[in-house]
Amino acid sequence: MVGETVTFTATVTPVAPGAGTPTGTVTFVATDGLTTVILTGTLVGGTTTVTTNGLVTAGSYVVTATYSGNANFAGSVGTDTQTVGQAATITTVTSSPDPSVVGQPVTFTATVTPVAPGAGVPTGTVTFVISGGPTLTGTLSGGTASVTTSPSASRRRWRRSRRARALPPGQ
Repeated sequence: MVGETVTFTATVTPVAPGAGTPTGTVTFVATDGLTTVILTGTLVGGTTTVTTNGLVTAGSYVVTATYSGNANFAGSVGTDTQTVGQAATITTVTSSPDPSVVGQPVTFTATVTPVAPGAGVPTGTVTFVISGGPTLTGTLSGGTASVTTSPSASRRRWRRSRRARALPPGQ
């Protein structure tokens, strides 16, 4: 999931008839075209492991591990893919002022946060479905989106039962 800790491991072995245990470093590059993470690990017993929580966009990452080589062993490259899924979110909605009077502007604010182990700041839009009132869309900035509306005097039902629910992107 987005922001979750991921572990990459590389094992470097000599090609026959070569023998011995390679030493040196391996550089890992993970990219999905939007996000690129570069990590370096030192070989111990021919293996290195690195971790990151920097895969912050959902999608498929190409992971390239490059062994730099040393005086006894030539460099080499290996690739793999890592799929990062969307993080689940929780959306909370508040209104202000609450209560309000007929004709008074009301601001609805949605706060969208990721559920662990997901991380990061959600972006996109939130659709506010207001009971007895309009449907409005707000753009997330820093994980929050706000819209303001003013009920008309003819919408008494809306004033009495003012409730809103926010639909995160894709719902």
